[in-house]
Amino acid sequence: MKTFRILLCLVLLTLVSQATAQETFAPLITENSVGFIHIDFRKIEIDAVKETFQKTGEAFLKELGFDEESFTATAHELAIELEKLDELVRPTFDTITKELGIREIAFIIDMEIISTGRGAGVVAIPWKNKTAKQFETLLSLLPSGDDFFEQAKVVGDFLILAMGDDPEEIAAIVKTWKPDPNAPIYETLKSVSGAEIKLVAVLPEQLRAMARTGAGLPPDMPNEVRGFLLFAATRVQWASTALYFQDILGGEPRKNSDVLLTVKTSRRSDAVMLQGMLENLIEFGINAARFGMEQPMRDQDIQIPPLAFQFARGLLRTFLPDVEEDMLIFRTKGDFGSGPVAISTIGIGTALLLPAVQAAREAARRMQCANNIKQIMLALHTYHDAHRALPPLYTVDADGKPLHSWRVQILPFIEQMALYEQIRHDEPWDSEHNKQFHNMRIMTFTCPSNSNQIPNQNCHFAALTGSLSAADGMPPGRAGFQPGKGLDFGAFSDGLSNTVAIVEVKEGFCWMDPTADITLEELVKGVNVGGRVGSFHTGGINVGMFDGSIRFISNMVDRGVLRALGTIDGGE
Repeated sequence: MKTFRILLCLVLLTLVSQATAQETFAPLITENSVGFIHIDFRKIEIDAVKETFQKTGEAFLKELGFDEESFTATAHELAIELEKLDELVRPTFDTITKELGIREIAFIIDMEIISTGRGAGVVAIPWKNKTAKQFETLLSLLPSGDDFFEQAKVVGDFLILAMGDDPEEIAAIVKTWKPDPNAPIYETLKSVSGAEIKLVAVLPEQLRAMARTGAGLPPDMPNEVRGFLLFAATRVQWASTALYFQDILGGEPRKNSDVLLTVKTSRRSDAVMLQGMLENLIEFGINAARFGMEQPMRDQDIQIPPLAFQFARGLLRTFLPDVEEDMLIFRTKGDFGSGPVAISTIGIGTALLLPAVQAAREAARRMQCANNIKQIMLALHTYHDAHRALPPLYTVDADGKPLHSWRVQILPFIEQMALYEQIRHDEPWDSEHNKQFHNMRIMTFTCPSNSNQIPNQNCHFAALTGSLSAADGMPPGRAGFQPGKGLDFGAFSDGLSNTVAIVEVKEGFCWMDPTADITLEELVKGVNVGGRVGSFHTGGINVGMFDGSIRFISNMVDRGVLRALGTIDGGE
């Protein structure tokens, strides 16, 4: 919890620093300094920060269109949470700023330290005239076992914390540093003069030399990325970012408050070329993402609409820099706080989420479809246990004409006994009496993904029937459902787990129709290739195997495999 408070304080310090200048840390700026972040938090006001967060939160709620009751309740809860945050942060913040008198902090990246391979730089805190007791107080803000501050070393007028794995060696290097008033970092700092937060970096000659040879770059790095990095490393001189407290807290915006980053190149032509290379990188990244994501997503039944990639392209292009003389200026584009823009952004974001939502819904529907087939297979097994055989494809009258489908026979085993008893089994399925049941929707016989849900045509599962003669080197065989008399499982010489019983059909039919099932000839034509066997699932169909398991068969399945799966005694 104490570490959390420290982190919160550092976040506040970063957000609201009022850096006076880099003079405080001049003794630590040398010719090897390549990065410098300066934070000064003497003018921070926690109450102002709280007020800003509260106002920003309320404005956001209004943009979303909250009604008065919901708005009031949510804003009240936000105020409570901010008070809790205040209670958590303020004591630590007061200890740091008042009791310890810490007003500034700097992060310095140094090439001499980098060259050792043991670190990147140091965190420096002014520590002149500080006491051992104050150091103990600083340590008390951290939990036991957190040795980051415990390894701090006093070097001159600074408390130095190593950004690396050897504090002793890094502290020894810092002791040898000689200030350089002509260090390249100073020119960069001029570009953010007056800013309350300064983040600057320069490109040292050592890195330029490495860039010329491409040393240290991964060998499998795409050429587009490699080319950009090498060109940038040799042509960029420095980069800077400035943040202002008044911008963050919603005060009167300063001039050029939309500038995010400034990059200084050697000449204007370099800036223009870098701008073009960034555009090419965006196109490369979008195309690579599209190529890398579409097939895996398709395998998971998720379709990514072109909108997603166009939105990503447009979003990235909003960060493309403007060229001003020999500089690249990265600016914010558009007013994200305005109502129309905020609402449109939320709308587009929602649109991008739709494929995932649709995919989740389809996954649920496909699962329900598989569960319905599972219930059918359990009913068939229960029927077999009760009658020592499967139900026939359909029952017949004395003349051998179809009466009722196997689906009617299993009604008692899918909790439809009342319906089963109302049907006149000695009359054909389409007799005047039995017609009244045609429009009934038996949920177990339907696939929720199938759009064909109209009355009298809302059954989407068919049994396999018929037989195949020897062809194309394949032996003859028959299906597991035959008219007139049901088969015993003992007749399945190919094995129950290797034989399909139930398949999905794309065009629905009446659940009572005894002649609507699928023949083996229809099955071997393929899945979702224009025949009856198909579904509205992406990529294939659900099938029920005679052992009771459910499998998903791909559209790409070989016709020979379908033939083998459809027969009970083909010997495959």
